[in-house]
Amino acid sequence: MSLTPPDPNQARARLIDHFKRVYQIVVGLAITLACSKLFTGDKITLCLFFVFLITVVPIFHGGDRSLDLKYLNKQPRGFAERASYIWDVYMLLTTAVLFVIIAQAIPGTTSSLVTASPTTPEIFYWWMGAMLLFDVGVLALDWLKNQWLRLGANQLSAYLPWAIMNAGLAVICLMAAHGVGCLGAGVKTGIIVSVAAFVRTSLDYYFGRDFLFP
Repeated sequence: MSLTPPDPNQARARLIDHFKRVYQIVVGLAITLACSKLFTGDKITLCLFFVFLITVVPIFHGGDRSLDLKYLNKQPRGFAERASYIWDVYMLLTTAVLFVIIAQAIPGTTSSLVTASPTTPEIFYWWMGAMLLFDVGVLALDWLKNQWLRLGANQLSAYLPWAIMNAGLAVICLMAAHGVGCLGAGVKTGIIVSVAAFVRTSLDYYFGRDFLFP
């Protein structure tokens, strides 16, 4: 009896799903840590939680979709394309780890796992700004890499507006972290950053509608 050869598309889909599950677990941990801070009921905590949650979802969505667009229907061939796949996986995991750090920085009651972690609005804003600037760098390098390797290059037009919006919110967060101008650690700043994060996410989905929704 002859055995049916394995379908390479299914094998490739399983490989992509394997790394997606790791990404999902780490992001899920970040969301769980953030949710654990809500028991305080403090207004600034609620603002920072909102900023975190409304920012993590579209970035998670875009990272998940990027693997499908670039690799699901195209077998990586040669060193450059295979290295590109591993690079993308590590960038996604690094972003997920940054989300865990951001969640830990939300002020509030926390579990014993993160008791020693500093939790202040300033630290939250600093890490949020750092994560967004990191994502700007990832988007820029990924766009150049994908143009060179022709990995979903025609579907990455959203990268430019995403980078601009991330940079804009990063500047606001870093200003809040350092108390620049009228921005500081209070509820007023939390509301300003919340509105900016909401606008960023709304525009994220507008400019990325073709990328994010197959």
